[in-house]
Amino acid sequence: MKGSQSGWRIFRWPLLMALANAVGLVAALVGDGWYDLVSWATLGLTLVVIAACWRGWRAS
Repeated sequence: MKGSQSGWRIFRWPLLMALANAVGLVAALVGDGWYDLVSWATLGLTLVVIAACWRGWRAS
């Protein structure tokens, strides 16, 4: 079938974002200091990706 994509191509970015969010949430629960920085960075990454998709940015 022309135009069909594998499951990996479809779900790789959502899976990577879910992994980043899981790391951020665990870091927020585990400790302070650097853990807070990791938590803010990984959870903030989700907002950056949402804003980039909303604006219509494309990776080439």
